[in-house]
Amino acid sequence: MADILMINVPFAGHTNPTLPLAAALVCNGHNVSYINSEEFHGKIESTGASFIPYENYPTSPTEQQKKTMCFRAAYDTAINLNQKFDLLIYEMFFFPGIRIAEKLGIPSVRQFSQPAWNENTLTNAALFFKISCVLINHQVMGKKNADYMGLKNKTLAKAIINDRPALNVIYVPQIFQTERNTYGDDYIFTVPLNEVSFIPQSQSIPYEIMNSPIIYISLGSIISNRGFCKECIRAFGGKDMSIILNTGKVRPETLGKIPGNIYAYSYVPQMEVLSRADVFLTHCGMNSVNEAMFYGVPMVAMPFINDQVSNAKKIVELGIGKRVRSFPGSGKQLYRTVKAVYEDVNMRNKCTAIQESLKRETSLNEVIKRIENLL
Repeated sequence: MADILMINVPFAGHTNPTLPLAAALVCNGHNVSYINSEEFHGKIESTGASFIPYENYPTSPTEQQKKTMCFRAAYDTAINLNQKFDLLIYEMFFFPGIRIAEKLGIPSVRQFSQPAWNENTLTNAALFFKISCVLINHQVMGKKNADYMGLKNKTLAKAIINDRPALNVIYVPQIFQTERNTYGDDYIFTVPLNEVSFIPQSQSIPYEIMNSPIIYISLGSIISNRGFCKECIRAFGGKDMSIILNTGKVRPETLGKIPGNIYAYSYVPQMEVLSRADVFLTHCGMNSVNEAMFYGVPMVAMPFINDQVSNAKKIVELGIGKRVRSFPGSGKQLYRTVKAVYEDVNMRNKCTAIQESLKRETSLNEVIKRIENLL
């Protein structure tokens, strides 16, 4: 039995994919402590891990405070813990994790909530992706924090390429990884989505009264736009299909009269919905894409930032979805694209084939064996 410290940034797309591993480690008899912000307290404790809140961090931070304060808060919390650990597990976005492990004198494991990066993939990445990395360096880390932490590689891209621990766990199907053949045995791929039943669900959706097809629309946990929600209502209202619309931070009651075939919620149990959906209109966050592939749901890809753009490109390359422009000028375009995706039998067959292939992906049992070999 080992004492394992996990540490992460306060963003759902980076935290949620790591929770199955926390739960599996606990089930294997290890003591897991997980550093994150208060908003993930319940989810983390549901895995059986002990939750450790950030030091000197707001209980209800704004999005800007999350960006500017989370790295320093996570770092200080880990360094100041009066407890000895045997291993540290961190997510790739929190690249100071390996430096913390070095200071504590323990091995580390890195997790990727998106396709892995190396020198080849970063060199060939789209310009928009490279610009996003630069913005992260300035907005989230900053030179002052990098110097304070004593980082050898002070930028996200350099750290991910050069600060490489002995084991890297990537929560992406191998088929989705760009230039897979350039990654060695220290990179292990897994999609443990069937093990996330511990994540609380609190929204009851009346599937039994819905007409097929069921279309699920969600822009993730960060992007919320009232204009987009209203455009979806105009585009899909009264059509011969049922729409489950995740409005995010936009309250459904502020959207005016909503037609009977549209079910709008500010929170949606995504895994449950995808198990019933026929098409998924998504912002292409990797967690959402993984879940859609796991349930064999074809996608309409509408990316905005970071890895979402490359994820959308891969969706089209694999033939499991079509792409539309972000915030399209007309809801008619959304409706036509969703209808085309639903009616594309060949696309549905490709989704089913990938769904079947995911059942043969590496399990968390193998990941845990590799982790335990480091102890």
